[in-house]
Amino acid sequence: MTPWPPTLRPIHALLPLGLLLGACSEGPSQPAGDPPPQTVVLLATPKIISDFSQPDDDIASFLDHYAPLTTPAAKTIVIFGVGNSEHILQYRGPAHWDEGVEWARHIGFREPGTEISDQPLDYHQVARIVELFRSLGTEAGLNIKVYDFIDQGREFAYTNFKDNRHPECLDRNFEDAFNIRVPMRGDSFQYASAPNGIPEGTLCGHFLVDQVGHYVRDLGFDGILYKNQLGTRGHWLPGHGPGYSQEEADAIDTFLAYSREVLGQRELMWFDSYNNVQEERDTWSFPSTGYAYFDYLIASGFCVITNTQRYIDNLESKLELRDQVQILATLDYVDPWYDYNSMVEFADESRRLEDVAIQYRSRIDGVMLFANDEVGGLVPRHLLESFSHRFYLEG
Repeated sequence: MTPWPPTLRPIHALLPLGLLLGACSEGPSQPAGDPPPQTVVLLATPKIISDFSQPDDDIASFLDHYAPLTTPAAKTIVIFGVGNSEHILQYRGPAHWDEGVEWARHIGFREPGTEISDQPLDYHQVARIVELFRSLGTEAGLNIKVYDFIDQGREFAYTNFKDNRHPECLDRNFEDAFNIRVPMRGDSFQYASAPNGIPEGTLCGHFLVDQVGHYVRDLGFDGILYKNQLGTRGHWLPGHGPGYSQEEADAIDTFLAYSREVLGQRELMWFDSYNNVQEERDTWSFPSTGYAYFDYLIASGFCVITNTQRYIDNLESKLELRDQVQILATLDYVDPWYDYNSMVEFADESRRLEDVAIQYRSRIDGVMLFANDEVGGLVPRHLLESFSHRFYLEG
């Protein structure tokens, strides 16, 4: 087995290996039935594109490769995960599109020497890639939208904003979580949302939302994924957060309400905590009102973090929210950043996630998966065809 990613080692240390590999003897009790219209969400990184100046063929090949999943679906969302948050938080506006983008070129935790490419990427190219995903997908008959994501951690790409310019926006007591409640130091740098600099005392969360709004509108994205439970302090493990307080819950609600206001008609997806609704309240103060701000909610089940029993508990909990938000189940085969593949290292659990999606297909609104591995390789076609046949045709 390949070494554990540095940021995941606390999970490995705190959860028994048997749980990480999956409680495969216990399956879901919900019977399959005719599914509602399904959305397929593919999270891809720039590693799938060999030449950013000529991305057409690679994007067309990507869309064709995933046709077994997307062609029968009612909607396809490609999350083009450019970097982490640096390219959004330090985005300066259309007049600066020639500037380089810090993209997710690393294998592992963005250490020197882990880059798979030294190819530069700029905002003009990002906008072109977004439009190609949309136009080529439409030509292929897909109802397609294109997102990016913003993440609270410091993985995937270098983060000058969080490390140097505004480290006060991270709560280092909780694995470098972005702290939406903290007032920022003023600075004189130019940003898309603050062309004269950030005024002293601006809330970190308010600035983040404003930057996201400018970025998605200018670059032509249809939505944004708030990844790794963005908006909360801490993530993943029960108890690994500030606990419940009304003040924290109100701050999260305000952050999400402002996100909804700024995004307007653009869509908002949330990558949840891997835990049920009660745990999200008790550990991270996530408010019961918060889920209604999202268009989609991922019930996260990635094998390196969780196990079948815990995942089903989470999914069942989130399905109770379907009157507020569309619920996505998880599939897990490869990882875009680290050199393990769940379809190999967690093969039983990876198959169990397929089974869960099939068993719950009458209640879920779609599935989400990472669509490329650490060097840009795609999920093997035979796995896509096998799952698609069982999900759409057999049930």
